[in-house]
Amino acid sequence: MQREQLTGRSLPRRARLLGALLGLAALLAALPALPQGSGTPSTGPAGPASSEVIRLGVERSSVPRVLVRLLPLEVVTDAPGAADAARLMAGRLARDLYFSGLIDIGQPLPPGVALPYTGGRSPRPEDATAPAYGIALRLEAAPGAGQVWVARLLDPSGEMRISKRYTVELPDFARSVHHFADEVVMQLTGEQGISQTRILFTRGHGDQRELHIVDFDGENLRQVTRNASLNLTPRWSPDGTQVAYTSYYRGRQRLMLLASATGQSTRIGDFQGLNLGPTWSPAGRELALTLSRDGNSEIYRIRPDGTIIQRLTFEPSIECSPCYDPSGKQIAFTSDRTGSPQIYVMDTVGGGRQRITFEGSYNESAAWSPRGDRIAYVSRIDKKFTIFVLAPDGSERQQVTFAQDRDNEDPSWAPDGRHLVVSSNRSGYTNLWVLDVDSGEARPLTRGKGEDTGPSWSGAPGAARGR
Repeated sequence: MQREQLTGRSLPRRARLLGALLGLAALLAALPALPQGSGTPSTGPAGPASSEVIRLGVERSSVPRVLVRLLPLEVVTDAPGAADAARLMAGRLARDLYFSGLIDIGQPLPPGVALPYTGGRSPRPEDATAPAYGIALRLEAAPGAGQVWVARLLDPSGEMRISKRYTVELPDFARSVHHFADEVVMQLTGEQGISQTRILFTRGHGDQRELHIVDFDGENLRQVTRNASLNLTPRWSPDGTQVAYTSYYRGRQRLMLLASATGQSTRIGDFQGLNLGPTWSPAGRELALTLSRDGNSEIYRIRPDGTIIQRLTFEPSIECSPCYDPSGKQIAFTSDRTGSPQIYVMDTVGGGRQRITFEGSYNESAAWSPRGDRIAYVSRIDKKFTIFVLAPDGSERQQVTFAQDRDNEDPSWAPDGRHLVVSSNRSGYTNLWVLDVDSGEARPLTRGKGEDTGPSWSGAPGAARGR
């Protein structure tokens, strides 16, 4: 296999990944040493906001959304830019709530506050008399430095449900807005919000792909690695303190572990052959990945220090792309043991293997929902990579993307088990998109001409589970 096939100059990216697995020995033999870099993490510039929402091909069932209305803003400080900051806060809060998929923003909005979406779901008809929860925002001077903004959630009768005070330096208020949005979602729906989550992914071209992180709304983009190498398949640990990924740093494929607090990476695996696709167990005490140390690509469990716990598969076929279920008792994976890639499920000691995909000749990249009720995967249909979800027993198959959505790959679930982030070329470039599996809506998460691939959605703050 030629280097161009790995780096995507001659083949679609999906074919490249499969080729890397199917032809691993030739690939590794043909791959020359990659440039070495410093490996020093740094912070990059903020990315653009992502406010466009586009409806996918069909309507799907959707839970009723709770109606929330923003009340007139109160600004009782003469700090420079305070009025503009209050309007920006209100807009960001409306966007967070809307992106939850569980809340609608009622009309009319406070003066100067724009709805954060331009297409897809139609804004709720203007009806000031419809029963709605109210959100009151007040920005005031803090006793010391900075400003205080007070946010309250009121029920339709006017009774207060939540009251929070945040001290911030303007305009650095995003984290506090995300926090309040998640509080509102929990209060009104009993569901964990996703406003404080982040998405990890790779950006670049060819053999120069670095890890990046972006907030769930497309803001606060920053670069994590700067080692001038090919870095692939990053995966958050369940508690978000570590990231496992595959890197060609120093010219050879290795398994790396990055500490979120420091940005420093250490090598934890340097097995002969493939070291691909690490995925964490829900407890964070082990990883499953694909190794070819014994001559064929097989699935192994290893500890985070790199010691092998167990080899799980013993097939002459390609076994790859493992992912744990949220209980940590089962693993979904891809195998071409029947002649074409299909999704299988087995227990964590390699027993009870069961094939769960039977439609289509190319199914791969399983991602188990954190709720445990659905598995997302990629299927090639009419030369398009298409996202599906199904129940873990293979029933209830549902198509999520369609021909007009072009290629969609690398699904990763949000902690709410409702949204997926995928890499998609529907805009003409390979960027990340967020899909609401229940409503069928999609919105761009990243933009630009670089290739954004391999996303991994973090857990909610304080969560400890695997994806």
